[in-house]
Amino acid sequence: MSSELEKFVDEFPWIENKTTPWSDFKLSLSQSRIALISTGGLYIEGDKPFKISDRKDVDESYREIPLASSTDNLAIAHEHYEKRYARQDINTVFPVERLKKLVEENFLGDLARINFSITGFIPEPDGLFRSGKEIAQKLASMKVDAAFIVPV
Repeated sequence: MSSELEKFVDEFPWIENKTTPWSDFKLSLSQSRIALISTGGLYIEGDKPFKISDRKDVDESYREIPLASSTDNLAIAHEHYEKRYARQDINTVFPVERLKKLVEENFLGDLARINFSITGFIPEPDGLFRSGKEIAQKLASMKVDAAFIVPV
């Protein structure tokens, strides 16, 4: 590990959550509704892009991506990963087409009608807790059984 990366890891204000209850997953995947959450900074063209230019005011919000949206209409607002591969195949950061295929093959039961993206570079995640709670509430209202989180 580079010394710069080691310094970052050592100095990062990691949060250890000791209060979240654990719940065993009791359904089979073939009976489950799955949601997709990406940290790739994805949004639908025409929607408000994530604000990514100001390191002091990082965008901790989220974007909803309807399942019916064409992946051709997805754009990326994220400065901290190589996006050329995602532009070649959006499934590298938002594998919705792969999950749809798993539903067709009856490996998964269903996909959430609305999925989500955040931008993964959030050095001070306080606002992310609010966004995470809102996403969790929306997942619960859609009766989602599990979320597949794609870290980028």
